Amino acid sequence: MHDLRPDPTLSLKYCAERPIFMDFLQQAKRSPDAIAVIAQDATCSYRQLEAISRGIASSLIREGAKQSDRVVIVSSRCAGLVYAMLGASRAGLMFTVADVAYPPARIGQIIRTLEPSFVLVCGEATVELELERLASNPRVVQIPERPADALQAFACDQTSLPEVDPAVPAYITFTSGSTGEPKGIVTHHAPLVHFIEWHTQCHSLSQDDRFSLLSGLGHDPVYRDVFTPLSIGAKVVVPAQSIVIDPFALAAWIQENEISIIHLTPPLGKLIETGAKPRRLELGALRYLFWGGEALSHTLYKQIRVVAPNAVSVNFYGTTETPQAMAYHPVDPDADNVKIPLGKGIEGAQLLVVNKSNQLVSEGEAGEILIRSPYLSLGYWNDTSQTREKFVVNPFTNAEHDICYKTGDLGTYLIDGSVSFLGRGDSQVKIRGHRIELTEIEGALSRHPRIKQCVVLANHATSLARLVAYCVATTPVSSSELRDHVGKELPDYMVPALFVFLDAIPLTPNGKIDRRALPSIDKDASMNSSQDLSPLALLLVAAWSEILEVPRIDANLSFVELGGDSLSFVQASMALEALIGHLPDQWEMIPVRQLCELSHKTRSSRFSLRAMEVPVLLRVMSILLIVIGHLDLFSKFLIAGETKVLFIVSGISLARFQLQAINERGNARTLLKSIVSIATPTILYALLVQIVFGRVHWQTVLLVSNWFPESVVGTFTYWYVEVLLQMILIIGFALSFERVRTLIMSNPFQHLVIAACVLAVADILIDAYVFDAEALYERVPQHYLAIMVLGMAIHYANSTFQKWVVSAVTVIVLGGQDLLLVYGPHELDIRGYTDIAVPAVLAVIWIKSIPVPGMIARGLASIASSTLYIYLTHFQFQSLARHIVDVPALAVVVAIVGGVGVGYAWNKVVRIVLMRWYRGRKKTSVDTVERVA
Repeated sequence: MHDLRPDPTLSLKYCAERPIFMDFLQQAKRSPDAIAVIAQDATCSYRQLEAISRGIASSLIREGAKQSDRVVIVSSRCAGLVYAMLGASRAGLMFTVADVAYPPARIGQIIRTLEPSFVLVCGEATVELELERLASNPRVVQIPERPADALQAFACDQTSLPEVDPAVPAYITFTSGSTGEPKGIVTHHAPLVHFIEWHTQCHSLSQDDRFSLLSGLGHDPVYRDVFTPLSIGAKVVVPAQSIVIDPFALAAWIQENEISIIHLTPPLGKLIETGAKPRRLELGALRYLFWGGEALSHTLYKQIRVVAPNAVSVNFYGTTETPQAMAYHPVDPDADNVKIPLGKGIEGAQLLVVNKSNQLVSEGEAGEILIRSPYLSLGYWNDTSQTREKFVVNPFTNAEHDICYKTGDLGTYLIDGSVSFLGRGDSQVKIRGHRIELTEIEGALSRHPRIKQCVVLANHATSLARLVAYCVATTPVSSSELRDHVGKELPDYMVPALFVFLDAIPLTPNGKIDRRALPSIDKDASMNSSQDLSPLALLLVAAWSEILEVPRIDANLSFVELGGDSLSFVQASMALEALIGHLPDQWEMIPVRQLCELSHKTRSSRFSLRAMEVPVLLRVMSILLIVIGHLDLFSKFLIAGETKVLFIVSGISLARFQLQAINERGNARTLLKSIVSIATPTILYALLVQIVFGRVHWQTVLLVSNWFPESVVGTFTYWYVEVLLQMILIIGFALSFERVRTLIMSNPFQHLVIAACVLAVADILIDAYVFDAEALYERVPQHYLAIMVLGMAIHYANSTFQKWVVSAVTVIVLGGQDLLLVYGPHELDIRGYTDIAVPAVLAVIWIKSIPVPGMIARGLASIASSTLYIYLTHFQFQSLARHIVDVPALAVVVAIVGGVGVGYAWNKVVRIVLMRWYRGRKKTSVDTVERVA
């Protein structure tokens, strides 16, 4: 069989014929009036950008800049950053970018390390404090944002610009350093020029594309974000930093600006998907998503395809030392993408996976990944020993100029010769797409006066890697103080999420740190890292923890991700509104931390109006009508359809709170909590009532009495609960199949509407040819499944057209059932009854919320959240009321109040039991992790 692994002896050509800005200059001559940069406060043409960058370069040279000088660009995300990068490059100076979001101490470190002659300040950046601590005195140059201001500030003169040798250093990128100081990696012009040339040809990039500048400003992908579009005459579109961190704003920005090319990390991709999906945004203009920074998961790939169906995903692999992507893998949507590989080397690059004997590994055998290319970086700034250690001669040729970079990553070859990533082989880890050295964080922590010793590890107990710091303190110190200390020196992604305090760091017999002996941090403990939460967030965490009946919750997750469902969302929304005021749209999709940042300064009084969601009002209305009908408040009660409304509301809640979680987790296990929450109190209460007042029916205990006639099981006391649970099981079974989930989520509204119609027809056919449920009063899932699925479809009806469609389906399905009852083979006499189902459902479709006085809203919310318990207990409370006075109205009031009370008591008991169980389970480890006060 032909060996598809790369040939490590193959000659790789090298070409360094032009600096990185030369192609931009050609584009400026070719299309001077074309738009080059679009930012929030500036739009700049190629003619203007050429003149601005030439003016900056001339100014630097006129001020005495020499080729050996360095430039530090301190910038926010703005057009000025592009001006500064081009200007420094055209002057022949090596530059670096320091993100203004970095702590001042970090920016100061970079400036001290490079000792620049010039500091260019762009956008919202300031550097006064950092420069005060320096022995040197670099010149500070402010770069205006608006092109007209920049042209005026750097008026072109006759200063000639130097010929720039593409072999000299072009820029330096700082990464986390193992010595505790940021580590600079020096790169010349050729690698970026080569990458852009390959990138453009391989992916057919053109001047019609719109590139987003979304990469971290202090990291190497920012160079391809800027220079790739400028080299081909395309547009660089720059978002404000506030947009980049807001999922809904970011997705809308991508759509509004018709972005076609994005270089991004998986966490950023998840942010985009999170913002686009709830609002049904389709990012149709996106052509390519180039992923890097960390592994792209199969789940995220599937999710992003829903919101960007036209985009081709390409997995990039490279390091700052390479310095751009040196391997790529176009993701085939029809392939098995359970684990997406790193791919094969780009033109002029190879991935060599070698064992300890420096031989290529076989398929499936693990080894270290070496990147072989003539387009590597020049090495580490002022660190020749580290350069020699990491940039090594190709062991297969031993030629002096044939260099490989030792990545420290582990990988293996696949059958097609591409490489699959197996993890890290050293102390470097990836957090939120950034490569970091754990020892740098340890160094920052060790500089705290009360920390004697510390070890930092990356914990993978949750889906997102978290940094955990194990500390030995000379005197007690709080986690918040340590977090503030580290945050002043390092970027936020390098600040540990959890601090564990020990009496001593465990050592091996050889005196080395025994990392395996450090206390393990499981998922629950990692979620206990709430020392950094605001007081408001701590209150919300405590409230939702009780409502969701879990010991603690992760403040980085949303209500849906925390497992919230229709049983808890009313209480959760009330608790949230009491803390932050007016609730934002799609609040259930926003993480706890972000929700608490939306707090309104003024709170609503108990008498002021609040917007109450129509599904909540209908839940209240339905249970009230059920109780009124059952307890004979009126001599002749002619209202029908209230149970159908409850099933519609349950369907809406299922789609709103659980369907996405089921799709993301790849199974329907999230429904088990809802099933248990409904079934447990129902079974226990049914047993209690039957033991006290009659004999036990096994059908009721198993919640299947709705399938038996009254002569066998008595009255259908709890048939609504039984049918609801049976339908959840049926829907959960269907959603457990990936093909079903994929089909539904590709177009939820369309496919759920179709499913509702198919189920309605199936009900008729089953009733006619398979099983006639008339003897059971149609109280079986086949009769209500179409209604519940219709409720799921209603949740996804966002446009006016979709609302009209689902309104028509509602009239046909619900109205059709009534017509069949009246004119069908059984000709039931329900004439004279008013079926409220159709108008109630139409209200849900067309009306989002209704203003209700705050005090009344709280009462209604209590009833809505206690629907199950009111339904279970209302007959017993009727008996209790009759012992006082036989007035039906009083019986209804007592039944409602009693059901609310039973629900409150049951939830309290469950909470106490769960907390005691949790404390017993965690008894052995609870003392090692600092608790939240």
